[in-house]
Amino acid sequence: MTAAPPLQGIRVLDFSRVFAGPYATMMLGDLGASVIKVEPPTGDEARYFGPPFLAGEGMNFLAINRGKQGIVLDLKQPEAVVVAHRLAAEADVVVENFRPGVADRLGIGFAELSAANPGLVYCSISGFGPDSPYADRPAVDPVLQAMGGLMEKQGHGIRPEWVCVALADTYAASLATQGILAALLARTRDGGRGQRVEISLYEALVAAQGYRMVSAVDRIELPAWDDTVPNGAFQGSDGRWLVLTVATARNWAALCAALERPDLAEDAQFGTNAQRVENKAALMPTLEAAFATRPAEEWIARLGAAGVPAGPVRTVEDVIVDESLERSGVIVRSHHATAGEVRTLGSALHLERTPVHVSGATPTLGQHTRQVLSGAGLSGEEIDRLFASGGAR
Repeated sequence: MTAAPPLQGIRVLDFSRVFAGPYATMMLGDLGASVIKVEPPTGDEARYFGPPFLAGEGMNFLAINRGKQGIVLDLKQPEAVVVAHRLAAEADVVVENFRPGVADRLGIGFAELSAANPGLVYCSISGFGPDSPYADRPAVDPVLQAMGGLMEKQGHGIRPEWVCVALADTYAASLATQGILAALLARTRDGGRGQRVEISLYEALVAAQGYRMVSAVDRIELPAWDDTVPNGAFQGSDGRWLVLTVATARNWAALCAALERPDLAEDAQFGTNAQRVENKAALMPTLEAAFATRPAEEWIARLGAAGVPAGPVRTVEDVIVDESLERSGVIVRSHHATAGEVRTLGSALHLERTPVHVSGATPTLGQHTRQVLSGAGLSGEEIDRLFASGGAR
């Protein structure tokens, strides 16, 4: 028998925009929290990223704002800030990703909101952190990947290459979710006291490379990024690509058997992984020539039967229609007010007793403003005045 989602009853007020903050609050929503997304009158910038668009909406925005109630408040107007305070007084969590200091100037900083709500968990996501010497720099993913060492490695030391997935934002969202959950747990032990959670995109990108971050102090020598050979993509005779990894001596023996190349297994220069790393230039052309003799799918089947980790190189377009992902709930379908039925990301979390609850589409701009403000205790007249003044929409 299943129970309610783990965060049912938790209220989240989301002032964030673009990627990291909205992704984090969507994950909290999937865990059962009620999320109110607050946008300025112009809307979250991600609404306008494109083309392509779905019914005029930026597709990035649609992907990571599912299941939220959307309201519009102009926080540059005092009356709208008063409403934000009323919402924050009833919230368990506030998330913002303004540049350091902006939330305080708008009147929705941690000190002000927690004074009225001591149990508030307040998560700030910034590019580099408030105390960083880079704190005032714009933090976009290519710049973060460049500063975090990723682009240089991706380019193999030749020409820096950008990884097209926004890794800094994605991992920062995961860290923000972890931090918020930890703070909510600590609140139950500390007499209901909340706290501030600080997340930096730059630090998140560095943390995402954690398994490579170790070095002697007196000299900088990091683990190699190509310390397993063979480990990569090969092209079959049909032009399709497969990828494989040989991580153990057993894998290497199995690969040689699948290739019907006992001579490789017996070659002393390839006998251990360390030797294959040292002699990679001699080994790779031989493997590439061998894989070019059969179609990729045939190789994948042969390698799978031999116990060699291998799989096809697929496109994201292939992945989003993967029936296994839809069955597991990682890809879901929802109905958007203007775009109709959309296929998008669900949740990759699987909890047996308190399962995640993926529901609702992405809100249109200001779709739930009246409903949320009414629920917060504002009268119809107060809401009408706020709309008339431009403080809400």
